[in-house]
Amino acid sequence: MLRELLILGAVIGSNNFAASLALGSVGQIKRRWRIISVFGAFEFSIPLIGLWIGQQTAQSVGSIVSWLGPTVLGLLGIWTIYTAFATRQETKELARRVTRWRGLVAVAAGLSLDNLVAGFSLGLGKVSPLLVATSIAAFSVMFSYVGLRLGYLARENHRKLAKVTTGLLLVGLAFALNFGAL
Repeated sequence: MLRELLILGAVIGSNNFAASLALGSVGQIKRRWRIISVFGAFEFSIPLIGLWIGQQTAQSVGSIVSWLGPTVLGLLGIWTIYTAFATRQETKELARRVTRWRGLVAVAAGLSLDNLVAGFSLGLGKVSPLLVATSIAAFSVMFSYVGLRLGYLARENHRKLAKVTTGLLLVGLAFALNFGAL
């Protein structure tokens, strides 16, 4: 049971790591508590909503959710690559837009929709829904912080290379998720 919770938390939290890596690479470390709190709140609440709605709804929503998460990651990857070649002022303005409350809520919602399906189909037996949601949120918060730090550190040393690499990784992850490779 503990092993399943750890695996579930790590897999679901990896989306937040990728998004945070991109945000860190464009210098948004100063908004880390905002980013982490929004990502954590969504990662906690969305699986609970999924558990609440139930298995029947998962089948009708599953086709939408399967492409939305990878699409958000892919768009974030393309945006990160774009910012590698944009002027510093353009990059700062784009980063501010994404890390405003409205932008963060949109990104977090897109990244958390796969958690809705995870909430539907949790096969962990008698595990408390609050325990599941807490473990997912804990991994999300931890991965978001680490991603922001690593993205920021890479940005400071190799700005353009870090952004292009992060963007390519996000686009690759989006394709892998979309085509079932992960």
